[in-house]
Amino acid sequence: MIRKILTTAASRLIIALINLAVVWISARSLGATGMGTISLIILGISINQLFSSLLGGSVLVYLVPRKPLLQLLVPAWIWIALVSSVGSLILGSLSLVPVEYVNDLIWISILQSYFTVNQNILLGLERVKHFNIMAVSQSIILLFSLAFLFFFNKWLSVDAYIYSLYISFGFVLLISLAFIFKHIKWSFSWDLSILKETFRFGGYLQAAGVMQLFNYRLSYYIIEKYFDRATLGVFSIGVQISESVWIVSKSIAMVQYSRIANSSDPVYSRDLTSAFIRITTLLTMAMIAVLLLLPSDFFVLVFRSDFSNLHKVILSLSVGILAVAISLMLSHYFSGSGKPWHNTISSGIGLIFTLILGFTLIPVMGITGAGITASSAYFAGMLYQLVVFLKTSGADWHSVQPFNTDFSKPWKLLKQGSETD
Repeated sequence: MIRKILTTAASRLIIALINLAVVWISARSLGATGMGTISLIILGISINQLFSSLLGGSVLVYLVPRKPLLQLLVPAWIWIALVSSVGSLILGSLSLVPVEYVNDLIWISILQSYFTVNQNILLGLERVKHFNIMAVSQSIILLFSLAFLFFFNKWLSVDAYIYSLYISFGFVLLISLAFIFKHIKWSFSWDLSILKETFRFGGYLQAAGVMQLFNYRLSYYIIEKYFDRATLGVFSIGVQISESVWIVSKSIAMVQYSRIANSSDPVYSRDLTSAFIRITTLLTMAMIAVLLLLPSDFFVLVFRSDFSNLHKVILSLSVGILAVAISLMLSHYFSGSGKPWHNTISSGIGLIFTLILGFTLIPVMGITGAGITASSAYFAGMLYQLVVFLKTSGADWHSVQPFNTDFSKPWKLLKQGSETD
C-alpha cells in the first residue's frame, strides 16, 4: 500500500504541475475574460459528469469486485450519452454555459465520462498503476496540445482549449478501453437487480456529488451575476491553485477507497481512515502554509496584472481546503463501507451554508466573500462527517489528532497493506 500511495502521489504531483502549466499558458494567452469562459465550460462538463456518474462514477469502484463487469458497463454507457446530451441542452437554454459551445459540451462530456468509467473500473480492480498512467497521460496530452495551438499555431482562442480537450480525452479513452476489455466476460445472463442496486447506491453517492459540486462552484455563477467574467476568471485561477494542495489527500483517498471497498474488516477500515486523517491533515497544512507565503507580486509575475488579487482568494479558501482534505478521507470511508448517505447529508449541510452565505457575502465582498463562503461550507460538512465517523466507527478523538506524536500504528497499517499488495 505504501508503494501505491507513493506512486499515486507522484502521479498526482505530476498532474498538478501539468495543470498549473495549463492554467499558466491559458491565462497568459487568453486573459481573465477567456479564463472566465473556460471555467464556465469546465463547470458545465462537471455538472454533466456528476449526473452521468449515477451509473458510471465511484459506485463502480464498490460494485466491480462484486458484480459482472459488462452488466455495469452497458447501462453506464447508455446513461452517459443520454445525460450528457440532455444536460448540455438544458445548461445552454438557461445560459449557464456559453451557448456557442453547447455542441462541444455534449461531446466532451461524453468522452470524459466514458474515460471516467474506465478509470473507476481500473480502481475497482485495484489496477492503480494503470489508473495513474491514464490520468497523467490525459494531462500531458492536454498540455502539449495547448502549447502547440497557442504558441506554434498562434490560435489564441477558447476554441483552441476546446480542441485540446477533444484530443486529450479521445486518446486516453481508447487506451483505457484496451486495459479493461480483457476483464470483461461476454457470456452471462442479465440480472436487473444489479441495475437497481447500481441506481440505489449510485443515487446516494451522486446526490452527495451534485450538492458538493454546487458547494464548490455555485459561487462561479454568483460572481458572474454580480460582477463580470474577468472577476470570475481571477477567482477560478485562485481556486485551481488552492485545490492543487489536494494532491496528497486525493492520492491517499483513492488508495484508501480501493482498499476499503475490497475489505470486510470494519476495524481495519476504521483504523486506516484514522491514520490517513492524521497524515493528510499535517501534509495539507504544510502545503497551504507554503502557498500563503507567496506574495501577490509572485502571481502577477507568473500570470498577468489581471491576477493581482489571487493571494486574497487563496487566503480566504485556506480553511476550506484543509477541511476538504480531511473530508476526502471520511467520504471514502463511508462510500467504501457501504454508507454513502452520510456523504449526502454532509454535502447538504455544506450547500445550505453556500446558499445562505453566497448570496450574502459575495455581492458585498466579491471574490473574498466567495472564498469565505466556500471555507464555511466545506468546514461544516467535514465537521458532520467527523462526528459521525467517531460515533459510529468506535474511533476516539485521540486517533485522528494530527499532532499526536505516536505514528507507530499508522506505519504498521501502511506496512500491513503493503504486504498484501
